[in-house]
Amino acid sequence: MDIFAHFFWAYAIFHKTKKPWLAGLFGILPDIFSFGIFFVMRIFSGNIFVRGPPDPSTVPAFITNSYNYTHSLIIFLIALFIIYLLTKKFYIFLLGWPLHVLLDIPTHTNRLFPTPFLFPISNYMFNGISWGNPLFIKINYSLLLLAYLFIYRNKIKKLYKQLKKS
Repeated sequence: MDIFAHFFWAYAIFHKTKKPWLAGLFGILPDIFSFGIFFVMRIFSGNIFVRGPPDPSTVPAFITNSYNYTHSLIIFLIALFIIYLLTKKFYIFLLGWPLHVLLDIPTHTNRLFPTPFLFPISNYMFNGISWGNPLFIKINYSLLLLAYLFIYRNKIKKLYKQLKKS
């Protein structure tokens, strides 16, 4: 799924938390720590405006390795456990990370960056549909629009009730 949709889904799902933007941030971090680095490399090499998906042979191995770690539910659980051991707190916004992975599993094909959600325990990856498919993009953003309309509608109702009381 594209990075914007990841942010919007995480924000929508965690909109009732104190800092939904942090869930949105953690919803995009798996791509920032892999493809973000690759994007910066392309800027400095002058290949920023190449259309379409990257040729896998041009993607450095460390980017693929980073992708494996950032798109693994196993690695997330280990990180969550370590954070809990260190802080004795559970931070709800961290759930933006596994949400990202769960959204990527069915929206990536085996042709280009399938989601290694069981890394390093298993190399099984689900062959889903491409998030770049125009029909999928239309459906995804339509659902996001509906989600935000629903959220906005509920906020207006709540505000109206508060105004009515005063």
